[in-house]
Amino acid sequence: MPGRASDCRRFRDEALFAAGAIPLRIAFLVNRDIESVVALNLLLPGLAAHELSVFVSQQVGSPSGAKPAAMLGQLAFVEQDLWNRVVFPALSAGAPRDARYRSLERLQRDIGFPVVPLASARTPEALSALAAPGADLFVCIRFGRILGAEAIALPRCGVLNLHSGILPDYRGVLATFRALMNGDAKIGCTLHRIDRPSIDTGPVIEIGNLEVDRGRSLLWHVMSLYPIGMGMVGRAIGRIAAGEELSGIPQSAEAGNYFSFPDDRELAGFTAAGWRLFDRGDVEQLLNDFGVAGI
Repeated sequence: MPGRASDCRRFRDEALFAAGAIPLRIAFLVNRDIESVVALNLLLPGLAAHELSVFVSQQVGSPSGAKPAAMLGQLAFVEQDLWNRVVFPALSAGAPRDARYRSLERLQRDIGFPVVPLASARTPEALSALAAPGADLFVCIRFGRILGAEAIALPRCGVLNLHSGILPDYRGVLATFRALMNGDAKIGCTLHRIDRPSIDTGPVIEIGNLEVDRGRSLLWHVMSLYPIGMGMVGRAIGRIAAGEELSGIPQSAEAGNYFSFPDDRELAGFTAAGWRLFDRGDVEQLLNDFGVAGI
């Protein structure tokens, strides 16, 4: 990525900002799930100096692709349907003032940024939408589509992705599930660049770690990575805005593993090992964070 970073630096020099961080146009590419909404709550309020836009996919993977195991439907309900069909519509009139987090729609109203749904990232219509904000930087967080070369070339400062697994060991989906199933003592998330149309292969900028808690669920571990991950994203944006190059450390093409959705046998092994996909307390805590208990 040296060429792209140099282009970004030249752009900033030409903009003639005399001192301090330079406001950027940043497009966030996220998925319509509770993890993405929490991530944006943690990050966006601290980016008031920048011009923001948000693009949203509806699911991970192609709708026509292979369906994940039936047991994952329970997790999908807790991550997506509960919030998108029940909680956030109920909060449309506004959450209590002391709520820790806001729905995406409330963030949009309070902070002021466009939210654009994307069914694809490769059609002419999708590319036109992605180009419209004139973004200097794309930041992907759980985005459910693979960016093609045309989309990757749009932002002059490149594309960052936060992957909820340690790279290159855990490429693909549900990396935290794989790490817990493998008995790892720590899980992690990786901030890396997307420099070509592939999955989790770009240069690594930073890795954050979290100690595994055997008494907690998969959902708890996944949600606990986002404060760590948003800290990494915020630092990277700050470095770019300050004029630093952010090239990252290349990954070896031969190293690591790629994982798809677990099948029913793997999910049965996960529960047999004493793990749970989610707990009632996980959901109750999230509901409290969004102020549902106060409605």
